[in-house]
Amino acid sequence: AGSFDDAAEEKRVAAALKAFGRTEIQRTELDGDDWYAVNVYPDGHGSVDDLLKAAWSHGAPDALVVRD
Repeated sequence: AGSFDDAAEEKRVAAALKAFGRTEIQRTELDGDDWYAVNVYPDGHGSVDDLLKAAWSHGAPDALVVRD
């Protein structure tokens, strides 16, 4: 759903998107700073479009879909 340099922000976005499926948070270090990525794996509750709209409106304006 997005990448954040603030742990509180990524937790807020992940919580807002829980209704759409399983959320996962990944921490990465870049140039000495921590970055957090929020991933959402849909569980069929709502469409992918609904998930994207929710991500965009809850603080992840650059969210995009990646398909396996």
